[in-house]
Amino acid sequence: MKRNHFHYIFLLFFCSGWIPASAQEYLFPLNHDLNWRIAGALETDSNHFHTAMKPYRMEELNRIIGVDSLTRADLKDSHFNSTGFGRKLRKEHLLEVNEDDLHLTVDPIFNLDIGQELEPGRNVFTATRGLLVQAKAGERFYVYTGFYENQARYIKYVDHEVVTTGVVPGQGRVKFLSDEIVDFNSAFGGVGFTASKHFDFMLAQDKNFIGDGYRSLLLSDNSFNYPFLRITAKFWKIQYQVLYTLMQDLTGAYDYDEGFLRKYSVFHYLSIHVGKRERLTFGFFESVTWKNDSTRGFDFTYLNPVIFLRPTENSIGSPDNVLLGGTIKYRIHPRHIVYGQLLLDELVLDEVKAGNGWWGNKQAFQLGYKAFDLFGVSHLNLQTEFNFVRPFVYAHRSNQQNFAHYNQALAHPLGANFIESVNFLNYRWKNIFFQVHFNYAKAGLDSAGTNFGGDIFKDYETRSSEYGNYMFNGVETKITHIGAEVQYLVNPKTNLIVKAGFDQRDFSNQFENSQSQYVYLGISTALNNFYFDF
Repeated sequence: MKRNHFHYIFLLFFCSGWIPASAQEYLFPLNHDLNWRIAGALETDSNHFHTAMKPYRMEELNRIIGVDSLTRADLKDSHFNSTGFGRKLRKEHLLEVNEDDLHLTVDPIFNLDIGQELEPGRNVFTATRGLLVQAKAGERFYVYTGFYENQARYIKYVDHEVVTTGVVPGQGRVKFLSDEIVDFNSAFGGVGFTASKHFDFMLAQDKNFIGDGYRSLLLSDNSFNYPFLRITAKFWKIQYQVLYTLMQDLTGAYDYDEGFLRKYSVFHYLSIHVGKRERLTFGFFESVTWKNDSTRGFDFTYLNPVIFLRPTENSIGSPDNVLLGGTIKYRIHPRHIVYGQLLLDELVLDEVKAGNGWWGNKQAFQLGYKAFDLFGVSHLNLQTEFNFVRPFVYAHRSNQQNFAHYNQALAHPLGANFIESVNFLNYRWKNIFFQVHFNYAKAGLDSAGTNFGGDIFKDYETRSSEYGNYMFNGVETKITHIGAEVQYLVNPKTNLIVKAGFDQRDFSNQFENSQSQYVYLGISTALNNFYFDF
């Protein structure tokens, strides 16, 4: 069988249309708000838990913390809550079956938001409807499947991004309807097998996240779902994960026989606890991305799950895109955590020392701090994070080799050539959650016809110069996001919440000075993250 036919075999596993909603019963959702509810409990000495690899497996979480007790709603013992309707609304799945070794649940999933962009009085909405089915057979097999159907009308800057890319951030391709309304949908799910307490296998179309921050500069959940095989091994103080993935490049023309262009990526991530109390954790990351074409399909050279990708890539003389990186987390105190990431796209020390702006100085880093129960106040949490990404990071000669999928970055939504400060303060009182946030970014955007390294979808060979490529070259732009949200937890089984909030975005450079103010309210089963703070 020819190697370039491998992707047909790979896709065969996904012909059922499964993708994930990150089922709470078997995988803990990637949703940031939900993860805050359990994050403090995970930071205890010597529990052997590795927090940087997400989504977490519920079985692993329940071995060290009481997930239900941390995420449950605070309910009174009232007559309504004891009725059939009250139980289904507040604390149970819509349908649940426990029969012999089979556990099956069925739930509606939805996101109904209405709001207004205050200037110029633009009415916006999101209407998402879907279904989530989860099942577990025995102690080792689990599966979940579902679908979303969406219509939406977004505020102006998000609408511009949708029109430009043809996709909703973090979600699927759109069909443009009348009155600036877009229609999009997806099916989702996965199947997993826990071989032992040391090995876990998962075949799905899902998102993954590596890191302890709000953003990840290594692999985030910013882009759309992608098919993957994930193998996780855990022993002693070490956890290792390998991902074999199939990505899509939507920038090329659509072929009615072949679809969009495809590319492959392999990711390795090794996490190690250090010391008797395990306060220090190091992680080592590497990835390789290569294009699928008529002469080359899946490269079995990269199939070995424990091989080093950079020397392998060099040994076969490939033109592939290899990224190396690392993570660090130190627990100053069970309530105070510092963390960071480092990414190396290219590194030539002589060029770095010269400080002359060589285009190939492609590095990125992250520094962050989390505080739980701030000032001794239970459930008052703080996070502050700084991200730095140099020009041309993640880009390559072809979009079939850049670090992107489905017209979206696999790491940070701003791409490259920027700095960013992200800050959150949140508090829980009974079933009510409050959060305020402030984001500030300074970026160098490309001007017409010139590649300054901010757009990862541009061929880096089109750069304007070999040297003099400094931070914020191009159109220096400042972006701020300020917002607040209040949520009321209705049902923890699907994180059903009622919410209301306000967001303001300011965007300014020499060509544009715009402001967007947005107020909204809604009801949602909030299981995923969708990033509109760009």
